[in-house]
Amino acid sequence: MARTHLQQYRELGANVVAVAATSDPTPFVERHDLEATAHTSVADLCESSEVDCLSICTPTDTHRELVECAADHGIDVLLEKPIAGTLADAAAIERAVSESEISLLVGHVLRFDPGYERAKDVVETDGIGAPGVARARRLSPFPDWGSGDWYADRERSGGLFLDLSIHDLDYLRSLWGPVERVFARRTAGEKFEHGFATLRFENGAVGYVEASWAQPEARKLTSELELAGDGGVVELSSDDHRPVREFTDDEVRVERPVSADGYRREVEHFLACVESGERPAVTVDEATTALRLALAARESAAAGDQSRPRRWTNDDAARHPLCGSRPHRQLRTPAL
Repeated sequence: MARTHLQQYRELGANVVAVAATSDPTPFVERHDLEATAHTSVADLCESSEVDCLSICTPTDTHRELVECAADHGIDVLLEKPIAGTLADAAAIERAVSESEISLLVGHVLRFDPGYERAKDVVETDGIGAPGVARARRLSPFPDWGSGDWYADRERSGGLFLDLSIHDLDYLRSLWGPVERVFARRTAGEKFEHGFATLRFENGAVGYVEASWAQPEARKLTSELELAGDGGVVELSSDDHRPVREFTDDEVRVERPVSADGYRREVEHFLACVESGERPAVTVDEATTALRLALAARESAAAGDQSRPRRWTNDDAARHPLCGSRPHRQLRTPAL
């Protein structure tokens, strides 16, 4: 992910002046021909480099510490999703951002993907009528590219629902609003995981989110989206050369949005927020809501029952780390 962010910054003309990694980042700097200083800690980078903003592309369990460090130095942050692995860490990030008044964008990239944005436009202009059923799929081989194989450590990554499903959980909630109930199932081993979550939205619509870290190595990441209402259907597929299709009683409309990809548009938006001080498109509160949905899905899958995403207290979150204690079987709180 660091390479992805670097590519976007370069193409947008931003000057990358420093790189930090717990392992020696010098090979990264040299490989990408950067005129940048290399640091083995973010604290050292923040103290010794003049930077306007920082991309955090590190394991989920490090996010809180690194955001707090950046906030202490008044440095704006682009933070890869999920915002954190626990609600306690998410709340701490929210406090740090609020107290320091830095700008923080959480990288839920589907919000910036041109195909997903076009599908949202169709829905919001009444292209499919009243919301009915949403279906989202995101399938991938197991992500074994993380340093130290951290994706396989569920205490660090949070597993499939927190790292992969959260893309679609966030997108669908941003589209159709608060979710009342979550029901999920999954199967998992050390180097595979496959699961689904069914969502009941407050508006009566239903969502089905399937995700996989169990695909063959030869199969690249694929994604699909289908949004159906009482007046039409819109479809989106990463495998289709006609990625956006809209079906109504009168016609079939096919589009291929021509635009920069989601990561490019995400970084571009972040830099605009840094320069102008405008509110980021994905706020800390929205990212925390997405985290609650992912935690509810994981909890439901573990308990074998429905869950209601809830506003846990910090004490609750401390008792429910990334993996561990037995979850409640029924959570009764307002929809998110």
